[in-house]
Amino acid sequence: MPPIITLTANIVAETTYYVSDWGAGKTSRATEERFQVGGKGINVSKMLQRLGAETTALCFPGGDFGPICEQWLTERKRHFKSFSSGCITRSGAIIRAPRSEEISILGIDSHVSAESVQDCVNYLKGLSEPYVLAICGVFQEWESSNWDPLRDWLPNREKHVNLAVDTYGPSLPWFARQQPNVAKINRQELETLFDESVSASPTDDLMKRVTENYDCPLWIVTDGESKIWTFEAGGQPQAIQPPIVECLSPIGCGDIFFATLLDQQYNHPDRSLESAIELAANYASRNAASTEVATFSLELNR
Repeated sequence: MPPIITLTANIVAETTYYVSDWGAGKTSRATEERFQVGGKGINVSKMLQRLGAETTALCFPGGDFGPICEQWLTERKRHFKSFSSGCITRSGAIIRAPRSEEISILGIDSHVSAESVQDCVNYLKGLSEPYVLAICGVFQEWESSNWDPLRDWLPNREKHVNLAVDTYGPSLPWFARQQPNVAKINRQELETLFDESVSASPTDDLMKRVTENYDCPLWIVTDGESKIWTFEAGGQPQAIQPPIVECLSPIGCGDIFFATLLDQQYNHPDRSLESAIELAANYASRNAASTEVATFSLELNR
């Protein structure tokens, strides 16, 4: 069972404010507040730990919020490795009030220095045993030369490095061309892999077409409460309907899905892809029905 290492470029120092009411032009006082470190890879590793998988979250905490984030992760016994030289972590806020949809506010993207990227790549190069590298979330300033160490290494990575991709934005096409073992994206992100407008095209048709330009044996496309599509090389697209629940918070649902899928694929290879997708969708729906990330019951009879 290889360890699953998540890589997050854009973590967030996030505070949730619980208020009785809010509105433009008025001052709302919180009745409760809670701090947490957000970011897709952080959430994925948290869920993997709950599932009993070996995992480490690689991240770039820095600036005023960096030490706070590292302390928070340490106190909660999260398995992480930080590269902080020259980095600045963004802030964020969530506002929750009764009878209102929650509001998420994200600060300006984090800054990741070239030195820290090189340190991260050196760490990955130094791992001699097989592992899964899970690319999680957006890579801000992707065109910057700061990311050159990662762009130089990943196409020439050692054979014992399995690549899993769950990213979006300008970096997605590049990561999708690095022959990942699995790519999990949503419907909107799938459309960005085409040069022309394909918004009217059925998802299963797009999944067949995407393999013409990208070498990946397994594609998974989610679309909120709509069907989850899977496409294995040499097969036909298959659809699975996720459970429908009352959504209390969408935060982290895709991360829960990705974590469960990776755990099933690499730690329980005897299980079918269909059963892995069904379990991942079940857990993602449970996460949507709660207000915290990866705190729901894992018992299947509930």
